[in-house]
Amino acid sequence: MSRQTVPWIAVLWLAGLTLAWGLGWPTMKYAVGELPIYTFRLITAWGGGLVVLAAAAMRGHAVALDRAEWRPAALAALFNVTGWFYFTALGLTLLPAGRAAVLAYTMPLFAILAAWLMLHEPITRRRAIGLGLGMAAVALLLGEDAGRLAAAPAGVLAILAAAASWGVGTVLQKRRWRTPVLTLAGWQLLLGGIPLAPLALLYDSAPFADVTLYGALAVVYVIVVATLFGYWAWFTILTLAPAAVASIGVLAVPLVGVLASALMLGETVGWRELLALLLITAALATVLPLPGRRR
Repeated sequence: MSRQTVPWIAVLWLAGLTLAWGLGWPTMKYAVGELPIYTFRLITAWGGGLVVLAAAAMRGHAVALDRAEWRPAALAALFNVTGWFYFTALGLTLLPAGRAAVLAYTMPLFAILAAWLMLHEPITRRRAIGLGLGMAAVALLLGEDAGRLAAAPAGVLAILAAAASWGVGTVLQKRRWRTPVLTLAGWQLLLGGIPLAPLALLYDSAPFADVTLYGALAVVYVIVVATLFGYWAWFTILTLAPAAVASIGVLAVPLVGVLASALMLGETVGWRELLALLLITAALATVLPLPGRRR
């Protein structure tokens, strides 16, 4: 599919998603500083799922999952929610928190390969160039932390497993669903959170002992904005654009996360971040529509 066939509404959804998920990374630093990681992920999945279903009901959508879609929804949730939530949580316990999130955005590489194998989406030259530019930006943002990442191979493998899980889930999501997008997102969050419950019970003791108002507000942001709006936007984008294009589009998220961390947490921004901005802009320009272009 050429870039002329990507509707502008998908670009607008992508812009909102980039801000929601990008701002979510520094916000999560507050939350995981006060909540054990598995409890936090479980609250995000189940709390987010209930909020999403409530939003679906308010919009007049049926909140029941179509009977024929329980199995495909559960399979997609295993990759979109369980795998992504679990492996990122595991990776954050093994790697420095700062750049571990950036490593997770190697997801487009796995999504494009999975789309090629499972959906037979062609890897066009334009998509290959966009992917290469985006991966260069991710590598640039990792930068000087590469040595420390190499010293913790288990953490790197965990984050890469998260990226691969999200990539496969992205492809599994590319089917014709009868269930409305919001309802589907809510049920996937609820189903995907089930395997996280025993982990929270086994490993997280007295999970709410150190929670402050700031930590609670951070959890609220993650549930309402990053999860409710984020999954709604992501599933909507996947109905409007090819999996490869959508995957390359989210490469702007880690850069927003780095810049937001600089504003919110006082982290430094240097030439790496500015060059990464140029690379990601170029990557997006290869796969997204330009003004004045028609179908």
